[in-house]
Amino acid sequence: MSRVSVKFGTDGVRGIIGESITDLVIAVIAEATLRYWYRKYGVSRVLVSHDTRRMSRDFAMIIASVAKGHGVDVNVVSSPTPTPVVSWAILKYKYDLAFQVTASHNPPMYNGVKVIGGDGAPAKPEDTDGIEGVINSEYDDVLRSVKNIEYTQIPTVNVRDDYVDYLVSWFSSRFKPRRLKVLVDPIHGAAVGYTVNVLRKLGFDAVEINSEQDPDFKGKLPNPEYDQVKDDVDAVLNGKYDMAIAHDGDSDRVAMVVKGLGYLDANRIFPVFLRALWGMGMVKKGVARTVATTHLIDDIALDLNIKVTETPVGIKYIVNAINMGEADMGGEESGGLAYSWHIPEKDGIYSGVMGACIEGSSGVSSIYRELTSRFGERYFRRIDLKANDAKALVNRIKPELRRQLASMGDLARFVEIDGFKAVYKDKSWVLIRGSGTEPSIRVYSEALSMSRVNELLGSVETLINRLITG
Repeated sequence: MSRVSVKFGTDGVRGIIGESITDLVIAVIAEATLRYWYRKYGVSRVLVSHDTRRMSRDFAMIIASVAKGHGVDVNVVSSPTPTPVVSWAILKYKYDLAFQVTASHNPPMYNGVKVIGGDGAPAKPEDTDGIEGVINSEYDDVLRSVKNIEYTQIPTVNVRDDYVDYLVSWFSSRFKPRRLKVLVDPIHGAAVGYTVNVLRKLGFDAVEINSEQDPDFKGKLPNPEYDQVKDDVDAVLNGKYDMAIAHDGDSDRVAMVVKGLGYLDANRIFPVFLRALWGMGMVKKGVARTVATTHLIDDIALDLNIKVTETPVGIKYIVNAINMGEADMGGEESGGLAYSWHIPEKDGIYSGVMGACIEGSSGVSSIYRELTSRFGERYFRRIDLKANDAKALVNRIKPELRRQLASMGDLARFVEIDGFKAVYKDKSWVLIRGSGTEPSIRVYSEALSMSRVNELLGSVETLINRLITG
């Protein structure tokens, strides 16, 4: 039997079921994590959760059985549960450690595991490195420990009801929005029954579609990008609904559709939320954004006289900036937002309800138009180029990228905290980085015109293809 290889990416371990994600891999991750966590932090209570994917419940029971073998008090969720709800439950019920079986927004053939600490935050890089270290240095002993797992009855816990009630209480005490007709699309994922019920209890006329939890997501990709939610866009623009809210497979991401603007990804949602929450007195110290997220945030922050912290891609880095007191909220272009007063994790359900409350109060469109009229509309696009060992490849070609990008405009600075990014004085930028979740190089660009975005992306794509093939 070949040696199990485990590598944590941007947010956990992910791979194709039956290939890099198997019963044995899951058991090894669980055993190594428990050993590491017990030695560093101590562990007495563990929560094991899972999404709707194929094998998710089975993998969760393997993890729970490994934990039980360590003599800890372990619970398994009673039904598929969103990742942010797990984070909330850790804090609410005082667990020391949690495992979430999910591959988030990846295609249906993927699964994986996220490790969440007793603070409710994703495991820090030094901790995931430590878990990998246990696997590498104690591999034979880890393998012996998981070879004969005893499967016993594990107590289940319902975390949904308390979480829904918490959100209803939080939002009802701060917003009195007008009654809107809201379409909710969980894309057959773990958010089924969550966002829609919170909205209904807040007085919205909410309708849920794609509400059958399905391991294949009924042929859709469980990611609320435009191509996956075109029907939602049409339903709002045709006047059937006032707005729509969509989530990814484990509900840590959100996208929205509102009248007057159409589809909104995080690069358009985040600036609106920043301005609205600052106006409510909830953002005072600063804001954090990843290196791949809109620089409209920077213009707004400068106007509001608050600090901007730029981080590598990954919500764990946003959370770290919040925990360090550098930011009150933060976000990333892929659809995740986190708040210092909520949980140390991105929460698509919370953000979706926030969007509905803002739309029903100040109006998302009016806030966004006011911002872009002052600071300029931003155009954004990302392309993915297939590549193995993408991070190493990007590091190898940095000298060529530096030369090419320096000639593409009046350069303001290079940023190298995650991949390689060129920022220009005309407010355009381009970022090249290896994905932490898939075998691809991601190339992002933003500018005040789509022609400038296409110019930057086209130049980089041509260069990378030449370097890869040449």
